[in-house]
Amino acid sequence: MNNCIQRVPRGGGGLGNTNDATRSNNGPGTNQPPSQTTTIRKQKTLNTLHQTSFLIVASTSIVAFSPLPSLLRHLGNGSSISSSSSPQEQAVKILSVLSALSASIELFLSPIVGVWIDTFGRKQPASLLYGLITLANLGVVLYPSVASICVSRMVNVIISGFLMIVANAIIGDVFSSSSSSKDGYDTAGVPKVKEDDVHGKDQMGSTIGRQAAAVSLGFLFGSLVGGRLMELGERAPYALASIFSALAALNMAWKMNDSLQYSSGAARQCTHHWNWGLLRQKVRDAPLSSIQLLFHYGSHMRTLALLMLLQSAPMYMGDVFQVFARDEWGLLPKDFGGLIALFGILGILSNLSLSPVLKILGIRKFTLFAILSSLLSPTAVVLFSTYTPFLIAACFGFYSSAQKVGTSAAMTSLAYDLGIPQGELAGQKASMSALLKIICPVLYSWLYLKGKSMSLDVREVSSDSTPFLGIATALGKVGGKMPFLLNVLLGAVAFGVTW
Repeated sequence: MNNCIQRVPRGGGGLGNTNDATRSNNGPGTNQPPSQTTTIRKQKTLNTLHQTSFLIVASTSIVAFSPLPSLLRHLGNGSSISSSSSPQEQAVKILSVLSALSASIELFLSPIVGVWIDTFGRKQPASLLYGLITLANLGVVLYPSVASICVSRMVNVIISGFLMIVANAIIGDVFSSSSSSKDGYDTAGVPKVKEDDVHGKDQMGSTIGRQAAAVSLGFLFGSLVGGRLMELGERAPYALASIFSALAALNMAWKMNDSLQYSSGAARQCTHHWNWGLLRQKVRDAPLSSIQLLFHYGSHMRTLALLMLLQSAPMYMGDVFQVFARDEWGLLPKDFGGLIALFGILGILSNLSLSPVLKILGIRKFTLFAILSSLLSPTAVVLFSTYTPFLIAACFGFYSSAQKVGTSAAMTSLAYDLGIPQGELAGQKASMSALLKIICPVLYSWLYLKGKSMSLDVREVSSDSTPFLGIATALGKVGGKMPFLLNVLLGAVAFGVTW
């Protein structure tokens, strides 16, 4: 099978050497080869994706922490229905309901969005979704109220998940046709690994890392700017967020080359007309879409999906980490904000430095290394009771934020071999993540509260009252650290699966 992406010589950058590709076409022997022209267009597509991702993530991050103080202001002014609960309790309940409802909607609609972008292309649906975020934020600017704030919150959360589907599909389109070969199997059914194929997967991993860096930079920028703008009132952050999301829509609409043209398998799905039979099937299967990757595509995809679940679960601790940092370490809100900013900086550094590390270690060894890095910080929390060891461990384990790069690249490559459209794959991955958003906050909250209660109960347990005093004492000493103990166990299992 002919590769769509021109391979980069050792020492080259990006998807190809654009210096040679941009020479003048005048004169004999200077015309650009078709493959080189395609390579330049693919590089432009990826650059536009990174720019647009930064803009839209910055937009959603600017208003990510605005709903709580805005709701408190409106509820405290009596603009809502009177209640015996305090404004803070009402605001927390509203945001909890919105989070659960948003995750449920994302779980149901993610596979349908995957069909949508496979049918109509990546460019137009993404531009429309960016436009919806702009309208939702403008609603708060024009008419600030509890209702408009809740609508904006839901639209930002839900569509942010959908836009990850678009980004993953675009990267899959660009690289899937060159990441593997259907003819490259030996008699035992094991893929034959070629140096060229491995280099292509390393390029895909580097691109995923740059995309993650753009997202991390957008989150860091938006969080810092949004916190400052909240001091000027609620309209200011929503107005700036509207500008950023509008710029993202314009950038996508004018600069993006629709990546479906690079993926022959997906291009056959792009008819620009709804396949109503397929759509009805996706609607029926939507409740089970989150587990499709575990049961419908064979053992190899099942292993990769399980690994992604293990790697993703600690990301959805919800508010448990903030509560733990406040109660156990005594961190003030501004200190916790500084910690989140540090995580953002570490994420940017790790993802930007992926390319040389991947060339040295390769996808599999890097994934093992990143999983080991992810074990450092939760282990420090379990073993020590102060904040400093955790901070040191987080700095040394900064590659933990890139541990899913190898898994994502392997899933993209396998999906191409199995003939799965990249939009459909991205939709099912997003649906699986939405399921974690529903389950994990509840699980981690229960572990934290249960651990706290056990730490109190074990003080009252005598040696004559139970034959399991040793176990009870050990768990009692862990106490509120049980969520982090779970993260250590998940990381250990992920390491075993990757090994």
